[in-house]
Amino acid sequence: MSPRVAGLLWCATFVALDALQAVAYGNFLQRLDGFLVGLLVFGFCSLACLTWVAWKAPHEIAIARSEPAAVLWMGVTSAGGWLTYLGALQLIEPAVALTVVSGALPLTMIVAGHLGIGGAEPVHNRVEVAGNLVLALGIVALAAFTLLGWSGFVRGGALVGLFGLVLSILSGAMFAGMILISYRLERRGVGPAASFVLRFPLYLVLAFAGTLMGLDDKGPAPADDLMLALVVGVPLLALPIYAIQKAVALASSLTIGTAAGLTPVLVFLLQMIEGRVDYSRATVIGLLIYMAGALLAAAGRARAIGDAARPH
Repeated sequence: MSPRVAGLLWCATFVALDALQAVAYGNFLQRLDGFLVGLLVFGFCSLACLTWVAWKAPHEIAIARSEPAAVLWMGVTSAGGWLTYLGALQLIEPAVALTVVSGALPLTMIVAGHLGIGGAEPVHNRVEVAGNLVLALGIVALAAFTLLGWSGFVRGGALVGLFGLVLSILSGAMFAGMILISYRLERRGVGPAASFVLRFPLYLVLAFAGTLMGLDDKGPAPADDLMLALVVGVPLLALPIYAIQKAVALASSLTIGTAAGLTPVLVFLLQMIEGRVDYSRATVIGLLIYMAGALLAAAGRARAIGDAARPH
């Protein structure tokens, strides 16, 4: 299998698992402390990856220690991305939060590409430009509907809605920064497992503090529920992050960003299959605009990849 095809497959794996997580894993987070679940899932996976790296590739740990700024930035963007996303979910309609986060990620990468930030790249053809403009229009529409009170849920007035939207945009931007810094570490020789470990120390500390403070306390958690949340969370929460890291070694940042932008499309389709599409009419309109842009941007990205693969 060519590296290009392998990279696209890892991108597809990320999108599929991330969408399944958004649709299926929410049931656990409605019953259990989200900080405790994150602590269990990411703590277990980080320990497993650290053990594997220490056994198979200890030199990668030494490389990471020589890049303290990159390691710090990786931890800050990862923890910041997760916490701002969880905060947005408490304030605005989850479908809106997910869509704004997913769209802000590729748009941030495109801006970073035009600014010449390492690892990022600008769009390559008019189809990509048109697709991302329509995608951005969908985000603007969802934001406007949220501020006007036309979406399915806002925990408060327009000011609360605005704060939720700002958190969503920050989350997408931080996740984009996390992916871009991964390219720097990957070029230095830090593999996917080691990069996975580097993402979570700060998050685990904050999740532990959030658990102790009861910030998302939902009462006593049965041991069976916690074990099931861990077993299901490893493939649905942790594996998508590992899939992104594998894609970093094989695909461009814009390809990964465009793939991430497709997540709400798949979530919408899965919820239609499940029979649980209960968005407000305004939210559906915003989602349809966004999805048209995401699919058009993906078509443009596919054309760019095909053009790059042809011999010149």
